[in-house]
Amino acid sequence: MLTAMLISAALILLTLTVHYVVLRKVSAKLFQWGCPCYRGLTLAVVCITVAHIFEAGAFAVGFWFADKISHIGSFDTDQPMSWMDYFYFSLVNFTTLGRGDITPLGHLRFIGGIEAFVGFLMITASGSYVLQVMSGNPPRVGVKNRP
Repeated sequence: MLTAMLISAALILLTLTVHYVVLRKVSAKLFQWGCPCYRGLTLAVVCITVAHIFEAGAFAVGFWFADKISHIGSFDTDQPMSWMDYFYFSLVNFTTLGRGDITPLGHLRFIGGIEAFVGFLMITASGSYVLQVMSGNPPRVGVKNRP
């Protein structure tokens, strides 16, 4: 269980760091452009989507590591898991879709629950960010006000 907790903690820190850096870079660009325009909204949505895909990919690597290297759990599948299976499972968890066609066993269930929580948190934060961009008042994540 300690291994699952350490893997989860590392993935949480990575996810939060990636998300903060992406939102900070997007905020800086929107602040530089000085207008809540269509290209600003497009930039925000594209960058946030790429960040979410990367974050789900990081959790997929975490599941692979926990399954194949740490051996703290496995998956209830008929065939061996491919990289796409790990990524698919992670993306389903991250988005809290929860299809249930791939089931984690052992301590992988803990990592899966943590991923769903973190994914929900990141998607909610992203939605809030995009709504602020759409309202014409983009948030200033890590961007200082001009004098």
